Amino acid sequence: MTGFKIDTFSGKAPKVFARLLPNDMAQVADNVRLDSGRLDPWKGNAATSISPVASYNITQQTKTLFRYNSSIWIGSNEELDIARSPIAEDPWERIYVTGVGSASGGNGDYPRMTLATIVGSGTYYQLGLPAPASLPSAPALTNKDAAAATATLLADSEVPQSRSYVVTYVTAYGEEGPPSAPLISNIVEVYSDQITTVTFPANVSGNYNITQKRLYRTDSSGTFRRVTEVPFAQATYADTVNEVNLGEANPTTSFAAPPDNVSADHKDGPMRGLVSMPNGILAGFSGQTVCFSEAFQPHAWPKDFQLTVKSDIVALAPMTNGLLVLTKEKPAMIQGLSPSNMAMSEIDSTLSCVSKRSVVDMGEYVIYASPDGLVMGGEQGLKLATGDLLTRDQWQEIVPTSLVGFFWEGHYIGFYSTGSEDKGFIFDPRGGKNSFSALDFHATAGYNDLETDELYLVVSGSVVKFAQGSALNFKWRTKKFYTPSPINPAVAKVDCDSYSPNPVFKLYSDGVLKHTQTVTNSDSFRLPSGYKGQEFEAEITGSVAVNEICVYESAREIGSNA
Repeated sequence: MTGFKIDTFSGKAPKVFARLLPNDMAQVADNVRLDSGRLDPWKGNAATSISPVASYNITQQTKTLFRYNSSIWIGSNEELDIARSPIAEDPWERIYVTGVGSASGGNGDYPRMTLATIVGSGTYYQLGLPAPASLPSAPALTNKDAAAATATLLADSEVPQSRSYVVTYVTAYGEEGPPSAPLISNIVEVYSDQITTVTFPANVSGNYNITQKRLYRTDSSGTFRRVTEVPFAQATYADTVNEVNLGEANPTTSFAAPPDNVSADHKDGPMRGLVSMPNGILAGFSGQTVCFSEAFQPHAWPKDFQLTVKSDIVALAPMTNGLLVLTKEKPAMIQGLSPSNMAMSEIDSTLSCVSKRSVVDMGEYVIYASPDGLVMGGEQGLKLATGDLLTRDQWQEIVPTSLVGFFWEGHYIGFYSTGSEDKGFIFDPRGGKNSFSALDFHATAGYNDLETDELYLVVSGSVVKFAQGSALNFKWRTKKFYTPSPINPAVAKVDCDSYSPNPVFKLYSDGVLKHTQTVTNSDSFRLPSGYKGQEFEAEITGSVAVNEICVYESAREIGSNA
């Protein structure tokens, strides 16, 4: 018997010589779903009524899609990183954003915060708060009872208290920034019958939404404790507070704003790559530096929490107990449950990351694009996941630097642009013969909606739901079946549940198309005679499920193998 029968359909492995593929694997597998073993068409995308709020656009160049809440979506041509507030039931529904201003290819502008009431207008506030300038002068001293003028008498009977003052800024949301620097020249000696009048430094300018200032002074132990809170515009304050009535110690001495776009202060540019970690921590990076926020305080980024790796960072990927740092060279793992005790170790691997947008959280691990293929990375190490499917050269042909990835039902959905074509692929990291197949469309952005378990994509400038539409037209081509002696196949058969619309069968011999057949039923059909070949491929296209393909030298062989 010569010929072949395909009754189980699998994916493709371009790395493997086409003759050496298992009989059920393919050279071409476009728009096919293979979970059941038969050849099913992949479902197309379904239109949605989703449109971004005012001040945001969905275009052919959209790189970011984000669902703020049930009624607010954000679309942007910029490569934004967006993290929700780690504060449970945040009354302002704050989100935190890096990458604004990145559309031109730069690192972006300063990190930002916005909230539900203003996001529709495109309004942001700068993330983090600056430290106020030091007090411009020492506090002025006056007697509580000016008429008595008792200060001279007290000077002989009382040891004055040395006082130093600092001030902090507070936003409308209760976020408090770092204190001003105390100056030795502003220390005053105060007797119990004296009032100290503090002149506040000039208010900072900037888009911070500061509404209040908090004043702190040293107690008898030298600890800065809270005196009062005053409106942002207030210029002076007369301090008559007894030490026993001072408030809490200043909690923000280590606080700092994240790196911004002031090049004099941050040579590597503003923080970007914002991600949310367990325990209320946010993380981002600038150059080779990883930055961490205080737990549940996204406005505070102490410099003591920063860690430095050996190469420029491309992306961050949160893990259960830490953070995977993907760089242009060797990756690193940072582990710890608190930002103050993070420990970093370099991973002995050459699997660098070439596309920040390729990084996808798959649950217990992440997948990202390296120069050699897709990599599975987690706390147990790194693995080249596509090493058995694609050579390095084949992988490079899809331009992995262009790769954008998404999670969908345990699969990695990737889209790439080569300059001549924009397409996609489906990769199943669980392995097996169905690991890899192609998609003939391209998405520029997407959003995994965990609430509805749906993947939204931006395709051709419109938002669609992935794999929720009608069946796509697929193409599936067999391996190259080789016969030791030349033959002339005589008959073929394609078994489907339905033949509407009609699938199309093609037969190739030694690389030349020999026959095209529109299939209307399960009956066998004749193939052309007058030639002999040794290498045969069958191809089926259509949008109906296919159960079986048979190609044989005689009708008797089809009957005997039915």
